[in-house]
Amino acid sequence: MTEAKGKNATREAILKAAKKIFAAKGFDAATVRDICKEAGANIALVSRYFGSKRELYAEVCRSLFDGLAAPLAHLDSGISTAEDWRNNMREWIRHALRLTSVTRSPSKEIAGVFRQEMFNPSPMRKYFHDTFTMPMFNCLKRLVEMGGSRSEKETLALMTRIWSQIAFHVVPDETWRKPFRPAGMPGDKWILREAENIAEDVFRKLEFKR
Repeated sequence: MTEAKGKNATREAILKAAKKIFAAKGFDAATVRDICKEAGANIALVSRYFGSKRELYAEVCRSLFDGLAAPLAHLDSGISTAEDWRNNMREWIRHALRLTSVTRSPSKEIAGVFRQEMFNPSPMRKYFHDTFTMPMFNCLKRLVEMGGSRSEKETLALMTRIWSQIAFHVVPDETWRKPFRPAGMPGDKWILREAENIAEDVFRKLEFKR
């Protein structure tokens, strides 16, 4: 292995470990020592490759979230029929649920960091607000308005209802969620069923209008 490849491999090992540790503990509780122990790397290498814990976290966030909101931010585009609207509303809900509840990497780390930011915002809060949260929020708002929502108050009330149901799955401890899942039903299948239940709740209240 060349020296350059060795440096790149070490940097990537630290970044991979940082994703895992920040997702599990959040920015404040995670330590550089934790991350380097997970990566099997010298603690001084964080400063060498990233500069600081904060800069390492920024790199983690960018590597996990840059472009991630794009599919959700534009689901209101190109809709011309009621079927388009229902399908895209379903996809918004499914995608949001996957962001909060999946358990496989790299989605596991995305969901973990997302949960940590919801409960304990970090110095990257503006990044999440501008590039992730608000694009998602604004697209959902437009989708609800397409469904014939009659006022801002009604729109925000329904959006709150949708997000509240999704937010239940942000709880990371399976102990809290398992009693609500039918016996024998795999977690992924349950999430899809929950997405459909939330969507059907929306469709009972709204009807696509152009």
